[in-house]
Amino acid sequence: MTHNFKPNLNNYKVLTPDGFKSFSGVSLMGVKPIIRLEFEQDAWIECTLDHKLYISNTEYKIASEFNIGDNIVSLTGKLKLLNKIDLKRSEEVYDLIEVEDGHRYFANTLLSSNCEFLVFDETLINSISLSDLESSNPIMNMGQVRWYKKINPSATYIISLDPCIGTGGDYAGLEVIELPSLNQVAEWHHNTTPIQQQVRILRDVAKFIEDECNKEDSTVSLYYSVENNGVGEAALVAINELGEESFPGMFLSEPIKKGHVRRFRKGFNTTHTSKIAVCAKLKQLIETKTLKIYSKPLISQLKAFVAKGIKYEAKTGEHDDLVASLLLNVRMIMMLQDWDPSIYEKMHEHVTEELILPMPIYLG
Repeated sequence: MTHNFKPNLNNYKVLTPDGFKSFSGVSLMGVKPIIRLEFEQDAWIECTLDHKLYISNTEYKIASEFNIGDNIVSLTGKLKLLNKIDLKRSEEVYDLIEVEDGHRYFANTLLSSNCEFLVFDETLINSISLSDLESSNPIMNMGQVRWYKKINPSATYIISLDPCIGTGGDYAGLEVIELPSLNQVAEWHHNTTPIQQQVRILRDVAKFIEDECNKEDSTVSLYYSVENNGVGEAALVAINELGEESFPGMFLSEPIKKGHVRRFRKGFNTTHTSKIAVCAKLKQLIETKTLKIYSKPLISQLKAFVAKGIKYEAKTGEHDDLVASLLLNVRMIMMLQDWDPSIYEKMHEHVTEELILPMPIYLG
């Protein structure tokens, strides 16, 4: 199923039993069958068959299980169900994501439960799409960097580094994606490489791409970035010590948000909300076969990238460094699409419409 997530950047609020509360955003939950429930006082709701509606402050029923005469909690007290209509059609449905303090809110005056973001799937990518992913052997190795495609001088390349401390615990991951084709080109990961050397490897990969373009008398089009959370600060220091001018291409950083008071730091900072948005986009790109993955280690990590509560991370005992780097790639692409129409078209060729706040009547 394709999920498109629009984060609640304007801080809209929704009415809940505990007053107006914030939520993370709105997600397109796919195309599903719709049912209409009509209650006393002209209250009604159209929703999916499995949508949760509250019959008391602590108990709920799914919509398809309601019977005539059943009660529902509303803003004006409990209301009886008068009519239940199978609309015999399917439509695109939306849901609020992560409503604060309880995942409950009023829709058309009726108490409803929101989606807690994709938790009905264990893995981020659905199992059918995961089974369709086929790895390829690298066409060459440059040290520990695996290359899956030759360099196309007319293409644009993005390189992402999710760094680690390099002491044998967590892994650092590096991914290279070609645009606008959205083909994986190369990757690297390791857990005992010092962070200064991780940054040198990023630079070496960028220089290799530049050299291949120069062989064809073409100027390289290349962007690179790093995850700047935590240990990422050390990566920024290492880039500064090497000299940013020694890196081919442009260091891409997320723009400063309006009203942001924190000092500017290069690279990308991952928050809970930003990770939800980019996970949803990665899911859509892979499930629609828009993003082509060739690496066996990355496919293996995607198969172990699972829901834990309302977030996604590697299963216990597994690693997600390559997935983290790929998510950074997607964030970079989402920025670049605003500058390059060919990238925008590729990113949106399977999306029929943008999500618009506030929440529509149809609920997932």
